[in-house]
Amino acid sequence: MAYVDTRSHELVWIPRFAVSAPMPAGALLVRVERDVLLASRRDRVSSLHGDSPRGRWIARIFGIEPANRLADPRLEALRRFAVLLRRRGDRLPAAEQARIVAAGFTPLQVAEVRRLLQAERPAPRIGWKRRYIAMVAILFAIEAVIFRLASAYFSDGLVGFAFTLTTLVAGVPLVRRPARPRAGSARPG
Repeated sequence: MAYVDTRSHELVWIPRFAVSAPMPAGALLVRVERDVLLASRRDRVSSLHGDSPRGRWIARIFGIEPANRLADPRLEALRRFAVLLRRRGDRLPAAEQARIVAAGFTPLQVAEVRRLLQAERPAPRIGWKRRYIAMVAILFAIEAVIFRLASAYFSDGLVGFAFTLTTLVAGVPLVRRPARPRAGSARPG
């Protein structure tokens, strides 16, 4: 069993994991506040609102566990701010900034929270959702045409469905992303 001396230092918060390292003398956020930022990573915006009976029913059906609210109002305000900042980014209302300052955080601490959350945000992938939706729509239209033609040719909807399913499964390997060139490798040409 290992022994870790936590008296002379605290855990430094890094986006993907926490490591043991010395903290500066005037740290803006204490360890508990950094832990709240880490714990709020997977919380949804819906966890900030009260549950409706319909929401509880849907959560029970799909096995969604609601995020627990924190007992300390100051830390709950930090969790709320972190969740909204992650989900909404620059579109965060000014009232949320005022709410976290009213909870007892200084503007320097709020700026530190913003810096930590911006550092963990991955680079945006532009337009991938639109391309994906367009590709799925085109494939669905092609499969609908194949189903219609196969059903008419075989005079049976079930055989047409089986034929369509077979072409779909056989065609999936044809729709692949091109391999990206590795860094440092020269392209022939």
